[in-house]
Amino acid sequence: MRIALYNLTTTTKFGGVESFVWDLGRELARRGHAVTIIGGVGKRRELAPGVRVLMFPFIDRYRFQTLPLLRRAYAEAKLLERLSLAIAALPELIAGGYDIIHIQKPYDLGPALLARRLGGARVVLGCHGEDFYPGDTLLAPRIDAAVSCSRFNARTVATRYGFEPTVVFNGIDTNLFRPTAPDPNIVRTDGTPLLLWVGRLQPWKGVDVALHALQEIPRAHLMIVGDGETRADLERLAQELGLAERVHFLGALPRERLPSIYAAADLLLATSFASETFGIGLVEAQACGLPVVASRFGGFPEVIDEGHTGLLVPPRDPTALAAAVRTLLNDPERRRAMADAAPGWAAQFSWSAVADRVEAAYRAACNSKM
Repeated sequence: MRIALYNLTTTTKFGGVESFVWDLGRELARRGHAVTIIGGVGKRRELAPGVRVLMFPFIDRYRFQTLPLLRRAYAEAKLLERLSLAIAALPELIAGGYDIIHIQKPYDLGPALLARRLGGARVVLGCHGEDFYPGDTLLAPRIDAAVSCSRFNARTVATRYGFEPTVVFNGIDTNLFRPTAPDPNIVRTDGTPLLLWVGRLQPWKGVDVALHALQEIPRAHLMIVGDGETRADLERLAQELGLAERVHFLGALPRERLPSIYAAADLLLATSFASETFGIGLVEAQACGLPVVASRFGGFPEVIDEGHTGLLVPPRDPTALAAAVRTLLNDPERRRAMADAAPGWAAQFSWSAVADRVEAAYRAACNSKM
């Protein structure tokens, strides 16, 4: 098949959706498909053997939000950003000879459906969150197929659009994310418990919950891998709580470094309380043999085998989080059993399994009536 993976931020940002597109592109190309990644002009261009990458200009959403009427209209500003990309990218979508146009956000429904009408490609909607906007319910029922990153997200989409996407989950590279030697710069010789948090530093990620919980976990240190808009606030909070010497901000790191960091930690913490439909970091950690303590929210319960590869706690509850962490830190045998079970559990999220499900959705789309 000739496949266009169309998503503005694939080439401009780092995140779960962006990694999904790059990794899916690699796997589909490895299987013999002609894959083109289409995104906005940006600096992110990964090694993707056999994948063509096209970048088109767009107008950043923040420029739209300088307009008084759009200052607080987040969804509408993102929609306009996406439409500005479509103006430049539409000729390629129409004349590129694609069998499938796979979009990752409802914002791209209009351009993709127009390209289908004029060029004949089938449209597959990838569902990763709740990026809804006025008018999307008129467009969504016209697509040829939909896939979702979790059952939680599929139910959300079904409530909005009246159809339930096929759950394919997000995938991980199990050749990269697997048990390995710990990072030699992080290895501890004094037995200090080491906790890890990985992700973008956004308000709804709940990193502040992890910091408050750390007050109730004696001696433990917390490594925070990632960057984002709340970093300065979190650094100040660590100071105010008297935790500056026990909290280590490592910034954004290449994915290739993460397995050895997972191997150096005792537990991964995941503290999101909103906008979390899957949990790719949790799967990566488990694939590397690292147990997880996470909030019982969104897609997290689907990616943890509770009691066997990790524990779930109520969202935004530092005391419950601290108690679960202490339980595992005080029981090395149970923690080792979880570590041993985690890679086998995470194997269901390998790209081989995920791509099988995506290909099946593509075939269904091609066989659907237009």
